[in-house]
Amino acid sequence: MRLTLPVEYSRGKFGHGKRGQSFLELALVLPILLLILLGLIEVAFYIGRYLDAIDLTREASRFGSVRDPFDVTAPKDYNCTTVDAFDFYYDTACIFSPPQTDACIDASDPFCNGLNPYITLNPTFDDIVISVFTVEGANIVSDVHPQSGTGSQSAVDEGGKTTYFWALSNTAWGGGAGTNNWSKNCQGTVTRTTPYYTLSRVQEIVNPAAYGSTRTAAPASKGFLAVEVYYCYNQVLNLPIFTTFVPNPLMIHAYTIMPLPAAAPTPTPKP
Repeated sequence: MRLTLPVEYSRGKFGHGKRGQSFLELALVLPILLLILLGLIEVAFYIGRYLDAIDLTREASRFGSVRDPFDVTAPKDYNCTTVDAFDFYYDTACIFSPPQTDACIDASDPFCNGLNPYITLNPTFDDIVISVFTVEGANIVSDVHPQSGTGSQSAVDEGGKTTYFWALSNTAWGGGAGTNNWSKNCQGTVTRTTPYYTLSRVQEIVNPAAYGSTRTAAPASKGFLAVEVYYCYNQVLNLPIFTTFVPNPLMIHAYTIMPLPAAAPTPTPKP
């Protein structure tokens, strides 16, 4: 004899089968959805810090663009809080330091009094690179500065030319000459031999036709100020499943180039 169930049970009238299936699907999908959500949150933090870095390079470029990198009339120091001992490169980098009223360690911190409450630069890994370029009348980069002084360094460009630059890591803030944090990734491995703005790169910017580009050439007889920041971003959530595939910390590299009238070539006086 065969037992026959009522039709309402055989069709799952009370939905027990469907509800069990839904819970199983939710259990399988929910971890993936949570990982995607957490990943989006981490990416949002990263983009926020990247935008902060870009804004700081722009503010530093604006600060330096109205000043003279060749002024030797006043004594110099390496302190962001002094106003009577201006050092063009160090004080331009001071824009990246924390405000005194916000994140400074104490009032005597020499790298303090800036515009940066968002990212904390680490002298072991992070860096600020500043270069000044002089462009002659024929759209030729004739000089790159600084060629001497505390923090100044040089590197051989891809065109065999020498690119000079100033690096914050090569001052006492970062441990002295030769540290060159900008040349390393956040794990300490050397990954680059020149900063982003080299003599050859700026030469291509001011005279693009010579490199086969149709971009408009920059006006002749100009000066330029280039500011770069190399910042190691530490993941906020620090989830192992992300750090397995994405390095932690992760490099943020932002840069800005801006006209610098004081670096324009000066006419040679006629005898």
